[in-house]
Amino acid sequence: MTPRILIVATMRDEAPHLVEWVAHNRAAGADDILVFSNDCTDGTDDLLDAMQAVGALTHVRNAVPEGRTPQWAALKQAADHPLTRRADWIAVLDADEFVNLRAPLTTLHDLVTAIPGADAVVLPWRLFGNAGHVERPQALTIDAYTRAIAPDALYPPLSRFFKTLYRKAVMQKPGVHRPKQRAGPPPVWVDGSGRALPAALAADDTRILYWGAPLATDVVQLNHYSVRSAQDFLLKRGRGLPNHTEKGIDLTYWVERNFNTVADDSITRMALATRAEYARLLAMPEVGRAQARSDVLTRATLARMLNDPETVQLYGRLCLSNGSEPPDAALSQHLVRLYRTATGGQS
Repeated sequence: MTPRILIVATMRDEAPHLVEWVAHNRAAGADDILVFSNDCTDGTDDLLDAMQAVGALTHVRNAVPEGRTPQWAALKQAADHPLTRRADWIAVLDADEFVNLRAPLTTLHDLVTAIPGADAVVLPWRLFGNAGHVERPQALTIDAYTRAIAPDALYPPLSRFFKTLYRKAVMQKPGVHRPKQRAGPPPVWVDGSGRALPAALAADDTRILYWGAPLATDVVQLNHYSVRSAQDFLLKRGRGLPNHTEKGIDLTYWVERNFNTVADDSITRMALATRAEYARLLAMPEVGRAQARSDVLTRATLARMLNDPETVQLYGRLCLSNGSEPPDAALSQHLVRLYRTATGGQS
């Protein structure tokens, strides 16, 4: 029987790129998409409702309890949701993360079939930069942003974060980067090339990044478009992060993620299917209208931001910092050692 694959996400003010993200996951074979929204000001919640009405996803308006972050509140609800109970495999993704399957794979079902015996597949981040875009380009994310960090870069640490596609039956509940495991022997974990991961990493629920070797992406990569254009970054700063509401989105955040070192357009092989589903969704009257309304709100928000002195100052600094370069191997290894020592060996 074909396994059922579920994508879970938490969103706030993601309307400019939302339909593309949904289209990409549907084209990649996700059977169900479960999205929790909170505190939206750009029409994201209405756009999600519109896509729910045409059967593209399931939308839950997330009332965040006092003292909880939106993402963890959503994941607590997701753990008991009917779609979770029906699912065989689950991945928790953000709206700036796009699954990039390697040939000959074309769907997530192909991926789980290609790694028989695995219980969890690491989806390794590949950090994509702004590709020189200052203003918001009139193009899909997968077409506009084709510059990324080099695959052999060992620094910064966040370049080695990963998400997880996991078999629900052997896990306890979903988590942001990896699920919480059940008691007992650790499940079988594989990297993005399908190779078994060390038992220590597999057994430790706190391990959410993997250092020490070039990216393993022979089977799958997770394109992480965490900055996009400078104007998109300003909008991201306005909405904040779903699981670290206290963390600032500032120049430091930009510098640590805006890598345009090498070209990577490998996701193009999935683009035809994504574009077709994107066009199909936008052709639905209710979806098209909701997108048009949200576009008006987004333009108004950006105009207000560009009339604020502090934001304009940041905007100028983003333009001055139009691409980071990872340090060479020797310095990277030195910085990694310093970081591990300072954090008590965590990695």
